[in-house]
Amino acid sequence: MAVNQKRLVEEFEKLVSIDSLSFQERKMADYLKERWQELGVTLAEDDAAARIGGNTGNLFGVLPAERLCAERTAKQEPVLLVAHMDTVAPGIGKRAIVHEDGTITSDGTTVLGADDAAAIAVILEAVRELQEEKCPHREIQLLFPAAEEAYTVGASAFDFAAVTAKLAYCLDCSDVIGSYSAQEPTLISFRIRVHGRGAHAGFEPQNGINAVAAAAAAIARIQQGWTDDHTTLNFGRIDGGTATNAVPDLVTVEGEIRSAVHEDALALYDRVMAVFAEKADRIGASAEGDRVIRLRAYRIADDDPALVLYKDVLRRRGIAPYAKPSFGGSDNNVLVRNGIHGLCIYNAMHQCHTTKEYTTVGELTELTEIVKDLCRA
Repeated sequence: MAVNQKRLVEEFEKLVSIDSLSFQERKMADYLKERWQELGVTLAEDDAAARIGGNTGNLFGVLPAERLCAERTAKQEPVLLVAHMDTVAPGIGKRAIVHEDGTITSDGTTVLGADDAAAIAVILEAVRELQEEKCPHREIQLLFPAAEEAYTVGASAFDFAAVTAKLAYCLDCSDVIGSYSAQEPTLISFRIRVHGRGAHAGFEPQNGINAVAAAAAAIARIQQGWTDDHTTLNFGRIDGGTATNAVPDLVTVEGEIRSAVHEDALALYDRVMAVFAEKADRIGASAEGDRVIRLRAYRIADDDPALVLYKDVLRRRGIAPYAKPSFGGSDNNVLVRNGIHGLCIYNAMHQCHTTKEYTTVGELTELTEIVKDLCRA
């Protein structure tokens, strides 16, 4: 049975129109609760909102297996489908425009929000059609996390005790049809504070210790960008000083490290701190830092059950799988960390996080078929 393309696109347009910035997903969550209730699925909301500083928790629900024969479906494991509710800025007042060639864009003043509204629309349509076709399918577990774009803090606050599925698909990989994230990185956010000594820059500069000078010397010494073939470092924010006529006594430097190897990320942070300490000490200043591990690296093995099934579905549809090394991270980092065979797979989205973001009707349709096949018994 062919995908109901008109209904799929209309659902996507509706989802796009809902304002759902990170930590402000209330309207999206309420809408999804209503839509899934129509399909017989109650989405329970957890208490993550208060813990992550947002107005919405994570949503989780279960659609029981549809069986033709108990014996046939007994061996079919449940599958978990994951799509995050939040979008990035500029994301207020989004509107989807469907062009004659099937391309769907925003009006150019906001992101489209296909990241990750396309995934939500596809999962909704796939489940609707499985029900309408009375097609045998696995037990389908659903997770719609909040605040994925903010280093997956929503999914990280979710209690996975409710999840019995050991097989999961996170629809959040931007590339060609058939792509999947073969790896995702460890991501460390860090903040370094350099303490100097304040003094009047005109009357007694000799009595000051310039924290800016120490920080600048350290940054100049450290290689940024790719530090090896699998690790990146970036200093993204610098804040310090109070006035041009005062020797600055404090500078704060913020940045991030990403690496496909967890231990290498930790080692690079230690090296960065050592350089800051050395350069600060040289002029009588001091440096201290703290770090937060936002994501933990993983690699997908060739025999991973989620990948084996995904490749089988693609093969039957004549689609070539594409293993994409990703440095972005996704909720799949959290799934893997919780012992689930998760795979971050292709979603119908391109040029994400920009006002040029787009999807196409054809890709939304193809992805719906893929998701249906992943769920079939």
